[in-house]
Amino acid sequence: MDVNGTSSISGSLPINKQISPSNTNTNKTPASKPISSPQDELEISSAGRMLDEMTNDSEMRAERLAQIKAAIDDGTYETDEKLDAALSRLLDQFSDSE
Repeated sequence: MDVNGTSSISGSLPINKQISPSNTNTNKTPASKPISSPQDELEISSAGRMLDEMTNDSEMRAERLAQIKAAIDDGTYETDEKLDAALSRLLDQFSDSE
């Protein structure tokens, strides 16, 4: 029994394709355009642009910050629902870490 490697192909094979004399014309232009690599694109929706403008608007941010500060000073910012939600998230973090 003869064993010639792991495949049914044996012997050495050329690495590069052999060019026949009829294919050596270098002045020949390609039949089609070369394939270009795909380009990445990003499309931002109008809602996304609006949200970006809102977050970068310093007047709107200052106004919202003033509202939150006033609510904290009045004692109306920390509601029982907000404290319950915060406590629930804190307990979830502890149970996830175990």
